[in-house]
Amino acid sequence: MSTALSLPQASSLEPVLVPYKAHSPVDVQVKYRDTSGVNAGTKQVTAAKLNFDLTQGFDEQILSGSVRFKVGSDTFIDRNGLIYRNIDSATGSGTQSGTIQYGTGVIDVDSWTPNVDNNLALQSLTTTTDMLPVQHVSFRTPTIPIRPGSLTVVAAAMAGGQLTLTANEAGVIETTQAHGVINYDTGFVDIYFYTKTEITSGNRDEIEAQDWYLPELEYQDVGKTYINVPYWIDATSVRYNAVAYTYIPLDSEILGLSATRLPPDGRVPIFRVGDIGVIASSKKQELPSHVAGQTYNLNDQRISWCELEDSNGVKVPYDMYVVDYDYGKVTLSGDFALNSLIAPIFAAYRYQDIGLINDVQINGQVTFTKPVTHNYSKDDSIVGSVVVVGDMFSRYTNKFVQGTWNSIWADEPIGQPITPNYNDALYPIQITNKGAIQERWALVFTDTSNFRIIGEVSGQIGTGNINTDCAPINPITSAPYFVVKKEGWGVGGWASNNVLRFNTVAAMYPLWCIRTVKQSQPTTLSDNFQIIYRGDIDRVI
Repeated sequence: MSTALSLPQASSLEPVLVPYKAHSPVDVQVKYRDTSGVNAGTKQVTAAKLNFDLTQGFDEQILSGSVRFKVGSDTFIDRNGLIYRNIDSATGSGTQSGTIQYGTGVIDVDSWTPNVDNNLALQSLTTTTDMLPVQHVSFRTPTIPIRPGSLTVVAAAMAGGQLTLTANEAGVIETTQAHGVINYDTGFVDIYFYTKTEITSGNRDEIEAQDWYLPELEYQDVGKTYINVPYWIDATSVRYNAVAYTYIPLDSEILGLSATRLPPDGRVPIFRVGDIGVIASSKKQELPSHVAGQTYNLNDQRISWCELEDSNGVKVPYDMYVVDYDYGKVTLSGDFALNSLIAPIFAAYRYQDIGLINDVQINGQVTFTKPVTHNYSKDDSIVGSVVVVGDMFSRYTNKFVQGTWNSIWADEPIGQPITPNYNDALYPIQITNKGAIQERWALVFTDTSNFRIIGEVSGQIGTGNINTDCAPINPITSAPYFVVKKEGWGVGGWASNNVLRFNTVAAMYPLWCIRTVKQSQPTTLSDNFQIIYRGDIDRVI
């Protein structure tokens, strides 16, 4: 099929003569300025950060610690994924000023000296194609054992920035990007770097396109599909810091026992099967008020110890309150007053369970033969071994008389025997657990009936006579140190400088206390601790 196109037909042709000249008249308008600076202006732009790529045009990884460049008068270097400027050559410290991505070469600088030129001058840079990024590191410390909680690992992320990781007391390292563990006994450290990422329809294609992706890496958690996306780090940037124990052989004379009796590492087991152990929880509770005569309930019952203290830690005198240990109650005395104490008042108390140890594991697990009867939380509870003392009771020993007092604290008479004596067979010296102390006593006569009361450690604490009972008061417990009955002196015969000697034995048990202070800077000017004896029988003697 074809189509014909018809053109319009000309009706006539008429010639027209038009003159063309070499120059035709025309109007030209020109605008100009004769001074170039009349309309000049300056606009100052403040940038939040400087961003540039050191490896633009090639794909190579930057080695950690190799970057050095200059912007204006500032000199910048890299350290474990961070950019520092103006390093002090004497101290090695500088100002953190940005981050670096070792995989891409991109640097973000967010701090620099203002009002200088922004010309970048690269002074040092080393790259490699052999050092691939990693997402798993393992190493062993050269010295063991490691002090729990002292390990710190630093690594530079390929995406920029720095990771600072710290292991807890159990040896676990757990952050969003790092997941690892350290064995403090062997010094072995194992850390994986990844982020737990949920797989959705929106990101599945992107994840499956990664070189590291495998279907086997997907897993289910609470009905959702997850995958651990590698968080790449620079292997050359990994650094760690830890404190290890080193045991020095001890001098037997300083230690007080043969060092050969100790284990090789100096650590002595404190828990053994068949021994007695104790679980204790210490708590502190604020009293709602401090009304005289008021009874306050503690949060726990069957407590083993309780003291009151003010907000500054000053102890409330023991005679200003009474504790009901069975029901966990504290009653303020009827004449209670704050005086110099600072409100509010706190009750510091402790409850315990004691039992026979049935099993001890190397991981620190201790098993008792019976269940505990209180609730124990991890933060305020401890497990300790028990020193079994046996029965403790006060008493007096080594009673004798002496003709003259020569200030020699011997446990037998010195010099010639004398006729006067104290009859402790019929009138024994009375001793109580509450008042007695560990002391040697001398009652030195000043005439025929009066005497001085002297202790070897306590010094002279008072005077007495044979016509009244001698009962010097222990100011700590408000109970007599001892009571010497007046009937025991006999009908007389005592002379000046005669002496009655005897020793008192307190209801206590001697313990060696060894305090170990680790090498460190002092954090407090004073410190203290308490030694508390636990008795299974509360018997007033």
